[in-house]
Amino acid sequence: MDCSSNFLGRLQWRLRNFFCEDPILRDYVEDPYFWAGQKVRAKICLSAGKSFGLDEDLLLDIAAFTDLLHNASLIHDDLIDDDVERRGCETPWKKYGKNKALLLGDLLIAKSLAVSSSIITSPSIKAAWALEISNCVTCAVRGAFHELDFESKTFDDIITNYTDMSRDKTGVMFALPARCVAIASRENQDCLDAITDIFTNLAIAYQIRDDQADYLGIKNGRKNLSDLKNNRPNLYYLLENTMPDERSKEEFIENFQKDLISKALDLGKLHVPEMNDFFSNVIIPFITLNPLVPSSNKLLGYS
Repeated sequence: MDCSSNFLGRLQWRLRNFFCEDPILRDYVEDPYFWAGQKVRAKICLSAGKSFGLDEDLLLDIAAFTDLLHNASLIHDDLIDDDVERRGCETPWKKYGKNKALLLGDLLIAKSLAVSSSIITSPSIKAAWALEISNCVTCAVRGAFHELDFESKTFDDIITNYTDMSRDKTGVMFALPARCVAIASRENQDCLDAITDIFTNLAIAYQIRDDQADYLGIKNGRKNLSDLKNNRPNLYYLLENTMPDERSKEEFIENFQKDLISKALDLGKLHVPEMNDFFSNVIIPFITLNPLVPSSNKLLGYS
């Protein structure tokens, strides 16, 4: 069994224990919604931890509290968007009602903080983790407000506001595992800033990939055209009839995403070169867009 599979198996066992120990969460421990994700953030945690030489047990703890927070954000996102399906499963609000889903998300945020504060490490590191979690929630909420109130009419405004929204809503949560690992290894502020830039760029690239999947109606485990039906800012819809030149929006978006990825990889080579293979083998396939059809400049699978 490779190290990643073993790590993910141990993480799932640990997370299930956290659920079973809580008098409320234990009722939801068999819900596949909580276990069907790809655990990309846990893989980030493991790869970053290896590059900084941290013990695997500590990485499991970091992966656990960041995963709990991520699931909280998904529950709240599904509730806000009225999405009834994710990861091929009914969403908690659809299955248990909106009131219970809201409380479950809140409880997972509290559980994330509790787990981070119980880890055997220095008080200064635990205090820094608590600040990271608080900042992550603050940014995610700000990004969600921005998403709900998104208003842009010009091309430049759309790109600026979309980038800012995605950075808050997706980027900070994506960077959290690697930042917490770097904090545990007592890396300096320059390293933390670089990690933020790397994973924020990758997260915006992923958001574009997610938008494309919704635009094409091929989003796995989700209802088709959710963004359009819920009036959410999807870059493909936002750029309809707003391109400043003769390029298609698909061509522009593809190049825009490639530029984000290139910036992230260049920073990665400079600051965390040990993660290069991880970025190439795990993250890039995860965020790669469906290809354009060269002859028609349209997206494969879209008619």
